Order: sequence, then structure tokens, then C-alpha cells
Amino acid sequence: MNWRKLLLTTLALGLLGATTVYGEQVKMDLFYNGKHHAYAAKEVKIEIDGKEMVPKDMPAVIIDGRTMLPMRQIAQELGCEVNWNEAAKQIYVMRGSDIIVFAVDSKTGYENGQEFTMDVPATIVNDRTMLPVRALADALHLNIKWDDPNRIVSIQSGDTVVKDEPKAPESGQTTAGTLTGIQTPSEKDADQTFTIQADGPMGRYEKTFVDDQKIVLDFYGAKSSLPSEITKTNSDIVTGIRTATHENNGDSFTRVVFDLSGKKDYEVTQSADKKNITISFGKTTVDKISAVHSQNKDIITIGGTGSFGASVAMTTDPQKIVVTIPNCQSNLNDKINTDDLQYVLAGKVDTSKGNTVEMVFDVEDLVQYSYREENQNLILEIYPTTLKNMRYDKNANVLYLDKKDKIDTGSVKFEDHYLDGYFDVTLPGDYESDYGYGTYDVKGTVVENIEVSTKGGNTTFRFKQNRISAYEVTAEGDSYAIRVKNPKEVYDKVLLLDAGHGGKDPGTSGNGMQEKNLTLTIAQKIEQELQGSGIKVYMTRDSDVYPENSTRAQTANDIADLMVSIHINSGPETANGTESLYQVHANDSSSRLTSKQLAEILQASMISGTGNTNRGVKLRTDLLILNRTTVPSAIVEVVFITNTGDALKISNPAYQDQVAQAIADGIQEAVKYPLR
Repeated sequence: MNWRKLLLTTLALGLLGATTVYGEQVKMDLFYNGKHHAYAAKEVKIEIDGKEMVPKDMPAVIIDGRTMLPMRQIAQELGCEVNWNEAAKQIYVMRGSDIIVFAVDSKTGYENGQEFTMDVPATIVNDRTMLPVRALADALHLNIKWDDPNRIVSIQSGDTVVKDEPKAPESGQTTAGTLTGIQTPSEKDADQTFTIQADGPMGRYEKTFVDDQKIVLDFYGAKSSLPSEITKTNSDIVTGIRTATHENNGDSFTRVVFDLSGKKDYEVTQSADKKNITISFGKTTVDKISAVHSQNKDIITIGGTGSFGASVAMTTDPQKIVVTIPNCQSNLNDKINTDDLQYVLAGKVDTSKGNTVEMVFDVEDLVQYSYREENQNLILEIYPTTLKNMRYDKNANVLYLDKKDKIDTGSVKFEDHYLDGYFDVTLPGDYESDYGYGTYDVKGTVVENIEVSTKGGNTTFRFKQNRISAYEVTAEGDSYAIRVKNPKEVYDKVLLLDAGHGGKDPGTSGNGMQEKNLTLTIAQKIEQELQGSGIKVYMTRDSDVYPENSTRAQTANDIADLMVSIHINSGPETANGTESLYQVHANDSSSRLTSKQLAEILQASMISGTGNTNRGVKLRTDLLILNRTTVPSAIVEVVFITNTGDALKISNPAYQDQVAQAIADGIQEAVKYPLR
């Protein structure tokens, strides 16, 4: 199958991340996932067999850090055929007898019936099927040639793999030695050199270009005693080193991959006895900087003597953009002149961190940035987001909206999708002209970001949560306040209801049943029984997924007054009945409900409500979910799945209802005790 031509093309685009795009500026509105998104990025030129590929009605775009490619044009350019199955929402890419199938919004694809997984699904963007390319290219380990000064990806459509700087073997010479070690710098402030050592001459090695953030060296014929991964590198440039043994057309080789923080200039040399390969990173000197405002952007150009390998990040409270350049020195003044800029309030150069230079820019709220490196310049652009008239207080966890048009706070709609990690607050009307659209990056402990969109005449604020939260909207002075609260601030009684196991963890099994399915069914029935009880119920799962037990316990500690976990027991065939488990906590108090009391109440309610054999309440000190909780917590082991009689009962929906009612009654009895 001649997929190399297609996938080399996709690799070329996939190598280029959201912050390294060059050429002409592309500005457009993208519609996907039911929302509009403002898009601005610069194109990269691609040559196939020396000819430039020109995008037609839809260019490649970068979504969530992944390059998405219009599949139909690529197929037409390369002689492939693309068909769309509307009913199944699937894309078929065909060439001859070979077929690759992608499903929209699914990370699973199939090549000639063989399943593969991508880290980003195919997506419909502006009514075009856009294909994620990075995952495909990485999986196939393809190689291309990269013209850095001109920012051109050159691709050969044949079967020849293009290598960068190949080292041809000397006549009759092969690598017979073993790679024995990698010498790293003594500390981060030391010279940044890395030496690969062998016990014999390395006669043939090749340096393969993958992207600017990797150095890949292949040692043909070499064995390896190196660890598969080295994370302690004493370097801000090399973030990790990986090794593995491969075969290619009958040739075995050891691959050593250096993962880089960004693009840096380096030199690869071999010792005279060919037993050592040294990678030396040159130190860059920052020697000039300019700052101008143009076309509604603040543009800061940092000049130096080599590649920067910079990382750029935004912090909040107060809002700053931090540029970090490893293995660098500065000839600049400490203070950066920002008088001509509109969105940057101040700037400074910090050289106190050894070989690392940091540039810190204080910026206005509701700005975003992009950066790129070209011709020994790092170009940072700061510009306003499509959001406006709002600010987020991370200390108080409040989103303030400037009062523009009147909002009827009593008609605000709340939708809690806590198991999916978000909460929607929808205003009764179209407020896009007041507040814009886009994503507000909060990066707080409670809220990660806020997506603002308008659809169907109503504006929605979607809060991506790091913790389950409750929300209130009030009018306060010149603002409307959307307050993000701990559920215990809003509700008098909060229960975390846990369906044990799930997903990859089936729990125990017997008599044709699995524990994870039964616990979920019972937990869902308990939740229904508690509706209208005055108890706010959150669940750890409502589908066949596996939350880590430590996460379940931490969630209970964060937002709940008590936790009840549903499980099914197993043991000898004669063992039957119900038991409840608890652990003593250091913060137990006679003035409020304890875990032991909770277990006793639940056990009594189960026995009276179901007539099961009473196996009693048991102290368990070996269960993570009980050990990690600090709120009253208990596990109810409902029946024994390995007992024929118990299994017959628990398989009956009517009996499941009986169990759910008994546990719900016990919970309502338990919350009569003081909880806080």
C-alpha cells in the first residue's frame, strides 16, 4: 500500500505545533463541536517532489495543539479516494484494495480491519472532515527533510526515507560494540554536552530528523545495555533520553532519542577511536530586543546568536507571560522598555538562574499570545482575546461580568456535568456582543478554564472544573458575579455515592455476573431513591469507567459530608449475606457522625430491609478508599456473588430495588446526626 506519500504529507503538517507556524497569516472563523472559534495562525509551506502543495477551500488548522488536515484535498492530490458514510459518520480513505476507516469524534480507526488508536479524533470543521495527523505520523516513525531558514518541509513521494546527515559506514566496518552509558552534564549550569559511550567502535550511525524537539541517533549493529529511559539529565535543554532496539529491512539498530525543550543549535561529533558520540549544545547570547505595537498586536522581537529553544507560559494573579531560554546569557538591560505597547504593562530580564534567562512581561487581562522562532529571532505577539468585559478572581473563585445589558439572574439555567468535568451556566439571552466568545484560561485550583459561546440565542459559560462545584449568579454593584462554590457552602447535606470498581477493574465475578455492573446498577437506583430527600448526591461514576480509588477518596474529602461505597462480596460458595466495613479516622468526634456509626446504620437498614444474613460491621484497616477519607465513609458489601442463592437474588431487578431502598433509608437515617 502506497500510504507513505499520504502520511509523509500528514507528518509534515503534524510536526508543526500551534506555536511554530510560519509564512502567510491565516485568519478565519472555525465552527466545530457546536461552537464558533476565532482562529489566527501562519501557514507552513510544503513541497512534494519539489512542488508546493496549495490548500484549496480549507487549510490545515491547529486545534488543541494538533494539526488537522482536510482529508479530501490530500486524497485528490495524491491519487487516493475519500468516501463519507453519513449514517455511520465514518470516513473511508481508499487506494487500490487498501482501506483506512476513521469515525468522526472517535479516537479509534481501522487499517484493513486492524484497529489503531489516535490521541485526537477526526473532527468536522466548517463542514469539512479534518484528520489529526500527528498521531498517525508518530506511529509510523516516518522521516522528512526540514529546511529551517526557509521553513519548508520537503517530501519525497517514493519509498526512499530521507535522512539528515547520514554517516556512511567505512568499508567493511560494522558496529560490533555495545552502548554502555550516556554521560550527562554534571549540573544544569555546566556545559551542556552529552556523550554516548560504547565498548567498541561505532562504525555506522545515522542522525534522523523527526522535529525540532528531538535528536534521534540510530546505531546500526549495536547492542545496548542502556536503560530504556533517563529522566535525570541535569539539563534544561534535554528533558529526557529514551533508548530502544529496532529492526529495519533486516538491519538491527539501537535508537537513542533526546527529547528537547525546544529547538537548540547543537553539534554531533565522534571520537577518534569511534567509541564515543558527543552532542554539544551551543550557548545562545541574547543581544537585542525591540517592542512595537502594530495591527492591534504588541510584537516583541528578541534577537540572539543562535537558536533559543524557549518555552513560553502565561501565569495569572497577576497576569504575566514568562519566556524561559535555557543555556543562554544576556547582554540586555534588566528593564525592557514597553512604552509603545498597548497590552504589555512592563517587562524585565532575569539572569539570576544560572544558564537560564527569563523574560517576564506583565500583561493586561484577556490577552493571548503566540510565538515563533525564525532567523535567530524569537518573535512574541500579544493580542486581545475575543472575550471582553470580564475578569476572574482566583482567590475568591468568582467570574465578574461588567454590567452591560440587563441579565435576569432568576432565569439563569444551570447544568451540572460534574462527571465530565464541567458545569454550564447559561444566560437567558444573547450576550455575545457584551462578552464575546472564546476560552478564558484561569488555570486555578478549582477552575481550569471558562469557555464562552452563544448558541440558540443564549450565551453559555462552561466552567472546566478541577473540583466538583456549585454555582450562583447574583448582581453586585456594577457587575454580575458567577460564584464558584464548594457544594457544602450551598447544600446542607452532601453525599458522595460510589459504585465500586468499573472500567478496567471488573471487581469480583461469579454465576455469570460481574461486580462492577451490579454496583453501578444499585448506586443508580439509590440515587433515584434519594431524589427529593434534601440530600445532594454526587456519584463517582455513572458509566463503565474506573476512577482511581485515591481520586474517589479525595473527592469525598473535598466536597462531601459522607461517602457510601457499594460493593459485592465473594468467598466460599456457602458464604452469604451482607456486611458493612469502616475505618477509624483521627478526626472522629463524638459530636458528629463517625464512619463506624454510618456502617452500623447502613448494616441495620440492609438487614431489616432485605432479610439478608447479618454478617455484621467490620473494621478494615487495609482498604485505600477507607484509609484515605477524612469524612464518614462506609462500604456496603451487599451479597456474595459466589453464593448461588445470593446471586439469584441480586440478579433480580425487584431485589435490586429492595437493596437500593434499604441503603437509601440508612443514608437518610445517618444524616440526622450532625455532619459538620
